Amino acid sequence: MATIKNGIHGAFSGKVGTVVGYIRKGQGVMRVQGVRTTPPSKKELINREKFAVSQKWLSPLTDFLRIGFKDYQPTFEGFLAAKSYNHKHALECDENNVFFINPALALVSFGSQPLPLTASAICNEEQEFVFTWSTERPYAYNDYAMVVVYDSKHEDIYYHPAIAARGTGTATVKLPQFKAREVDVYLAFTSDDRKQRTNSMYLGKLAVS
Repeated sequence: MATIKNGIHGAFSGKVGTVVGYIRKGQGVMRVQGVRTTPPSKKELINREKFAVSQKWLSPLTDFLRIGFKDYQPTFEGFLAAKSYNHKHALECDENNVFFINPALALVSFGSQPLPLTASAICNEEQEFVFTWSTERPYAYNDYAMVVVYDSKHEDIYYHPAIAARGTGTATVKLPQFKAREVDVYLAFTSDDRKQRTNSMYLGKLAVS
């Protein structure tokens, strides 16, 4: 939609059909939006493939990323911030030139709060995921553990934004929906007002029996 700033005889800003109007150095300018006739280059095709891989891997995590990547930058947070970070730091290419997100390098939370020195996760025969972490100081008094269990193959996710207080050092959740699957597991921490958080910790790939 275009807007006319000075009546019918004034310049317009926006798009009408294939015509784009904008103000340049105080003057109204119009240009016709062209239709591309040349095929995309090899580099463009590779970039599109990379974009699609990042998009597919992160999309099931969208709701969690709104918390994990909140306030990443003053005007840049949530899914888009997570996509920017992981596209740069976790996207890899295998020996067959196939792009993929390396879950061990990916972050689902980003922040400056201190992480625990140690943390781990196991899954027992009852499909219970048991998270444990050390509780040394310093950390925010009301920090809470955030957990993510992610089956990227089936695009299935479980997450909890505040599963347990950090001072407890442990949390357990039963997830029978992941039976006979492999999942990637992440742990992070956030303050109770959601204004501070840690980077996420990758706790490994677990085979659920």
